[in-house]
Formats: sequence, structure tokens, C-alpha cells
Amino acid sequence: MIRCEGLTLRFGRNTVLDAVDFTVPTGQTLGLIGAGGAGKSCVLKLICGLLAPTSGRIWVDDDEVTALDETALMAVRGRIGMVFQNYALFDFLDVGDNIGFPLVQQARHTPDEIRERVTRRLAQVSLPGIERRMPSDLSGGMKKRVCLARAIVHDPPIMLCDDPTAGLDPVTTNRIFLLLKQLQRENGATAIIVSHEVGYLRPICDQFLMLDHGQVIFRGTAAEGLAHTDLRVRQFMSGEGVE
Repeated sequence: MIRCEGLTLRFGRNTVLDAVDFTVPTGQTLGLIGAGGAGKSCVLKLICGLLAPTSGRIWVDDDEVTALDETALMAVRGRIGMVFQNYALFDFLDVGDNIGFPLVQQARHTPDEIRERVTRRLAQVSLPGIERRMPSDLSGGMKKRVCLARAIVHDPPIMLCDDPTAGLDPVTTNRIFLLLKQLQRENGATAIIVSHEVGYLRPICDQFLMLDHGQVIFRGTAAEGLAHTDLRVRQFMSGEGVE
């Protein structure tokens, strides 16, 4: 379960998020949508404690993230798989070591087990056999898939995905969204996916939250969004207003 109450974030006089409330029940997937600059990426960073809100409270399962110190936050982050918009790969580690890093941190797996999981995840994102390549040798789309493989390598119960298919072709995009749904079903994972690919989001998301200038203008199902009285919501949910 992920719950946010009164989530507000300001940088100086700029209000990025304004009293945002929502809950994602355990095992459900939320599609977080809205125009660029609406505050979507900040929501994900707040949930995993990479940013601190100006005000408001956040819970991840029974842990109030906004009340934890850095040591306790590390334990919460260990239960989260995060796909960053800017990849956040270690440039001094090869692909295999980047993907295996969460497993090394857990210190519960043998080197052979880590290699097997890395190989399996790379195959799932259609990048078999690139374990020894360096991030600098990869295209943007390949980096995105490596980032996804790292996020799911430890079967996290919570997934936070910031534009996981940006720069990917339609076939790979469809494969990635199907993989995210498969993982959600297999592991009962709770997920938030930020994406402008609303057509791919609709079949896999239980609910949607739309932000506009830091405020919630819609929360509900895809069907409710397509029938909404607000033109902005209908356009996004139909894909007509996606930038």
C-alpha cells in the first residue's frame, strides 16, 4: 500500500505539488499522468525518500516515509524497484554489475544466483548477452531497459516507474508494459507508472491520477477518465492530448 496525504512540495516561490492525496492499495497499479512539469516525477522521488515534502505525509505499507531517518529509509528503498527517468546507472560498473547491484546490497545471494537473475532479466527486456558492456556503450533505449532490469531483479513488492518506455520502439514498449503487468500479477506488486503512453497504460492500470500544475484534477478508472467532464482529462485518457 502507498498512501499520500496533503503532499505539498515547494522550491522557493514555485509550488510543484499542492496538497496531493491518493492511495494505491496493495497489489494495484496506478497510472500517474499529466503534462510535462506537472510534478509526476517528484511524486515518485518523494515516495522513496529522495526528496522531502514541504508538508504532508507518505506511507509505504506500515512505514511513514516522511518520519524516517536515512537508515530506516534505506530499508524501505530495499523493497522498492525504481526506474529513473535519467537512468541513474553507475558509469563505472558494467551492465551485469549494474543490474546485480540490488542483489549484492541484500547480501543474500551467491554470485551464481546473481548471474542467473541478471541473465534472466536481460532476456526479459530483450537485451541478452550484454552483461560485460559499459553504460557508455549503450543507446538511450538500451539504458532504459537496463534500468528496468535492475529495478525488477530482486522481485520488489513495490515498483515506481518514471517513463519506463521513453525512447523505445512500439514493439519493445508493448513488451515492457506486458512485463510490468506480468510482474505485478506474479509478485502481487504495488506499482506507480508515470508515462505519456496512455494507450499502453489503460489495460494494465487499475486506476489513474492526473496532475495539472501540481494539483489533482482526476482520480479514477480509465473508463471514468474517458467519460470525464474535463476536456483535459478526456484528451489525456484517449491519447489525443499527450505531448
